[in-house]
Amino acid sequence: MTELLTVTSHNSFELIEKKSRFIAEIFPIESEETAKNAIANVQQNNREANHVVFAYTLGLKSETQRESDNGEPSGTAGKPVLDVIVKNNLVNVLITVTRYFGGIKLGASGLIRAYSGAAAKVVEQTKIFQLVLQDKLAVTADYASLDRLQYFIQQHHAEITKSDYGQQVNVTLLIPTADSSRFQEELTNLFSARIGIKKIAEILSPTLIKH
Repeated sequence: MTELLTVTSHNSFELIEKKSRFIAEIFPIESEETAKNAIANVQQNNREANHVVFAYTLGLKSETQRESDNGEPSGTAGKPVLDVIVKNNLVNVLITVTRYFGGIKLGASGLIRAYSGAAAKVVEQTKIFQLVLQDKLAVTADYASLDRLQYFIQQHHAEITKSDYGQQVNVTLLIPTADSSRFQEELTNLFSARIGIKKIAEILSPTLIKH
């Protein structure tokens, strides 16, 4: 399976090419509506710009792909930006590149290099997260088992997302789906009947892989 990567925050990078300014911005998106809103905001903030080019993908298999040259010669702007997104296995990501014309024409090959270069740089300088399929587990234990349970969870690098302390200890945690069966089996064997485990969901969770 192809590694699924994404971003969780906005970032920008500015490239100067023969006096033209190319301002690349990257955004996490959840839907076409959020993509369109982000594009509209970039356009609003750059009303004097000559072009606001964009490309984005949505869906875990990049089922939705959109790109726009926004007045640049066909294939010289939006497509090179989209190629950067696809090449980097990014999903649910929008990149806009705003151009302020500097008076010197770049030609088709120059435009492709500038737009793809600006897009590649903003990706390079942004924190990248891997989307990992995880099991969400509900674990119930008695207080006598709490210290051993917390140590076990820590040793297996599971992530506690919620803890409730009532008559019993109730912990909600995340563990990569690939490790979940072994984790549950070892936990059951360690605590025998003194613990309850229930899988309540599967989720895709972002894990930082590049600062």
